Amino acid sequence: MSDINSINFLLPNKLDTGTSSAKTTESAGESVDFAALLKDALKDVNDAQLTADDAVQKVLSGETKDISSTMIALQKADVSLKMMLEVRNKMMDAYQEIMRTQV
Repeated sequence: MSDINSINFLLPNKLDTGTSSAKTTESAGESVDFAALLKDALKDVNDAQLTADDAVQKVLSGETKDISSTMIALQKADVSLKMMLEVRNKMMDAYQEIMRTQV
């Protein structure tokens, strides 16, 4: 399994090798809207956080006793948030590097 497929659960709509609407190929001449890609990624991270919060609330209220799926949801939310923060940090580093270049 490749590295991209191993993080597929983080951004399933963007990295899926199936029939994704956001998937584009260079041979087809399609372009990727970077802003839309970031918005979708942020939405996916937020959805993971909300799912984890909902799972915790269900455990705390006694509605479910499935701790393992709750912990998995919490870990997915944590990893996706950490990945988004690293992407943000890399983008900020790239922006600062561009701003330091002499014209």
